[in-house]
Amino acid sequence: MRVLDGPLAPIPCASRTQYQRCEDCNEATCQVRHLMLEVRQAIAEVLDQRSLAEMRDIGLDDLAVARGIDGLPVAAKIQA
Repeated sequence: MRVLDGPLAPIPCASRTQYQRCEDCNEATCQVRHLMLEVRQAIAEVLDQRSLAEMRDIGLDDLAVARGIDGLPVAAKIQA
């Protein structure tokens, strides 16, 4: 997934592979950065449990049911 979509981090200063320092904050005390580091880790843990082949072979409805989000619109299933 990382190869296809690039960095997992939602902001550049939380990225392990495409890190870019913020110009106007102190990384040691920036609460947004610390939160985004946690978000990046959570994203990595979820994606590391799936392969591209597995995602290709599982339909959206099957994946949604497996994740306990049955009944949501397709767009919500993709984002979940």
